[in-house]
Amino acid sequence: MPGMNKPALLAVLCCLLVSCAEFPFLQQPASTETETGTTTDTTEPEVTEPVAENQPTQSASETERAQVQTVPVGSRETIVKTPDSEVSEAQEETESPAEQASDPSADGLEQDPTSDEPEAQTAPEVDSAKLIEELCGQIGNKLTSVSVRECNDQDLIHAAFSHDGRSLAYRDYLPLPSRDSLGRVLVIGGIHGDEFSSVSVVFKWMNILNQFHSGLFHWRFIPAANPDGLLIADSQRQNTKGIDLNRNFPTADWNDLAEEYWIERTYRNPRRYPGESAMSEPEIQFLVEQIREFDPDIIISMHAPYHLVDYDGPPSAPNKVGGLYLRELGVYPGSLGNYFGVDKAKPIVTIELKSAGIMPTDREIDRMWTDLVRWLREQLPES
Repeated sequence: MPGMNKPALLAVLCCLLVSCAEFPFLQQPASTETETGTTTDTTEPEVTEPVAENQPTQSASETERAQVQTVPVGSRETIVKTPDSEVSEAQEETESPAEQASDPSADGLEQDPTSDEPEAQTAPEVDSAKLIEELCGQIGNKLTSVSVRECNDQDLIHAAFSHDGRSLAYRDYLPLPSRDSLGRVLVIGGIHGDEFSSVSVVFKWMNILNQFHSGLFHWRFIPAANPDGLLIADSQRQNTKGIDLNRNFPTADWNDLAEEYWIERTYRNPRRYPGESAMSEPEIQFLVEQIREFDPDIIISMHAPYHLVDYDGPPSAPNKVGGLYLRELGVYPGSLGNYFGVDKAKPIVTIELKSAGIMPTDREIDRMWTDLVRWLREQLPES
């Protein structure tokens, strides 16, 4: 400025600088750097907030899927409720998304409801060998014609549980590498628990195969299909729920005819009670699963004491098996002959031994076996 000395000029400039500090638009923007050196974006929600909002929804959907699990032990299922699902449900009821977000430990919390499953969900292991040992011990002490050792020597395989928790077991005689088998044959004994001979003869036939199995057929044996009815103190035809297992198969006519037949034709005979629904019994569920899985070409079913051979399915039936001759009895709602022979249109031979409590002679057991094998070769010829 003209005429102003230097000290005065410096004083004016200092006053101007002090005045400019009062105007915000002339100031520098504040730093957005945090103490950790990262920039905070104030226009977006914090990362932890949306995670906390989504946690209850995710936990609920996964809980619904994991709340009830089935742990199969064979054809038996055990219902298990996961404790994690109860915890997740309790958290959802007591914690809002905001409360979860405010918890500094919630950000790293795993919400998988099955995370504890190896500890809480493991089903107890089944000791199959012990179950078979117990079954054979009871069979050997019940039947004079089958010893405990003889039963144990069959190497039975535990597959399912009866109503009272006994083993439902089978034994396979597999095809041999040296030859192609002609087909699969399922042999069933003891569907009725008071028909002792029907169980014992099956064990005797297994002894024959233990020595002479040639691989001609793939055999599966179920020697005691109703172990509860057989092994209770007072053996009975039915299982321990009082249901005739040979009227409980899921035949096509069961819903329409089973109860009506039981009432009108048997006059409510308790020995032939079919149950409240088809396949309601674990023993029948086991047999149906065996038929489905093994897919037999032919079934041989052992019974007593009508002293005959019954047959259902496509032709042709054996005229005789040992000293037993063909006399067809027909089928009933819920019977195995109806289920396999009629509904599935496959051959089933029902052997009705002469006595439920007296064994055939060894010679007669051999004759029946020889006649059956001869008939099977005719029905399943080599291709």
